[in-house]
Amino acid sequence: MSRFKLERVNEIILNPIPEHPWESGAVFNPGTIRIDDEIHMLYRAVEGDNISTIGYARLDRHAHILSRGGQPVIIREWAEEKQGCEDPRIVIFEDRILIFYTGFDGANMKEGKNARVILAETENFTGFKKLGVIGPDWQDKDAMIFPEKIDRKVAYLHRIEPNIQLAFFDHIDHLIDPGADYWTEHMKSVTDHTLLSRTYDWEAVKIGAGPPPIRTKAGWLLIYHGVDRDKVYRTGAALLDEKNPFKVLARLPYPVLEPERDYEKYGDVNMVVFPEGMVQFDDELLIYYGAADKVIGLAKCSLSKLIDSLWQNRLKV
Repeated sequence: MSRFKLERVNEIILNPIPEHPWESGAVFNPGTIRIDDEIHMLYRAVEGDNISTIGYARLDRHAHILSRGGQPVIIREWAEEKQGCEDPRIVIFEDRILIFYTGFDGANMKEGKNARVILAETENFTGFKKLGVIGPDWQDKDAMIFPEKIDRKVAYLHRIEPNIQLAFFDHIDHLIDPGADYWTEHMKSVTDHTLLSRTYDWEAVKIGAGPPPIRTKAGWLLIYHGVDRDKVYRTGAALLDEKNPFKVLARLPYPVLEPERDYEKYGDVNMVVFPEGMVQFDDELLIYYGAADKVIGLAKCSLSKLIDSLWQNRLKV
C-alpha cells in the first residue's frame, strides 16, 4: 500500500527580511485562517539571540503575499513572554478570532519550566488584545481550542510532554479563569486527559497538535507533529470522533510530511517541518508549516484522499 504524502507548493513562501530587525533572523511556525478567499497569517519572527515576536501577512490561496506588516503585531509585554512570543495558532470561535501562542520567559532552562500558553483576540488583524495566561502552571505548549463546542463545552488541546491532552470548559471566560483547583486536579491525573500518545518510531520522543482541528464528514481531522530519537520533526494525521474526540478513529502509522528539501533540513534547527496553519478550499487542504525554524513552507492535499487513507488505517475502538 502506497503512503499518502502532502505535496509542496511554491517552495519557501515567506522568508526573513534583513531590513526588518525584528524579523531579520527567522520567520516560521505560522498560524492561519481563511476569511473569504484570503489567508490571514500570524507567524513567529526572530531577532538577535532567539528573541521572538509575532508578525502578520495576508496571502491568497496560491501563497502569493498580498500584504505584510512592517512591525510585529504581538510583542513581549508580560513576564511570561519576556524572551518570546512564539508559535501562534488562530481559531475562529463563535464569531471571535482567538489566538493561542506560547510565551517564553527564558528562565529555568534546565528545569524546563519556561513556556506558558497565552490567549489573545483580534477583530481585524490591526488591533490585538491579550486576554490572559491560560493552562496549567507547567511547561505547556501546542495549545488551541476546537473551532466549535463539543457537547456544549469548549474543548482545549494542549501538550504536557510527551503526549497531547484535552480539557473541557463551559465557555472562554472559564478557560481563562477556571478556578484555583481546576489545573491542579487536571495535572494529578494528566494521563486520564490524554487524547493522543506516542505510538510509532517517527514520533518516539514526543508529539504535539499542529493546526486547530477541522470537522469533516468523517470526524475531526487532527494534523500533528512528532519527534523521533534523532530530533527529526515530522507531520502526522489522525481522525477523531466528532462527538467524543478522545475516541481516535484512525491514525496514519507514517508521516505525511518530513524534512526532504534543503530549507527543511538545514536552518536554525535542522530537520524540522512544523505544521501550525490549515485552511480548506472545497476538497483542497492547505497546510502551512515552519521549516528548520527559519522559513515558512506550504503543502497541500486532497482532503477526501487523506480521509480515505486514514480509513485504511482505522483503529479498533
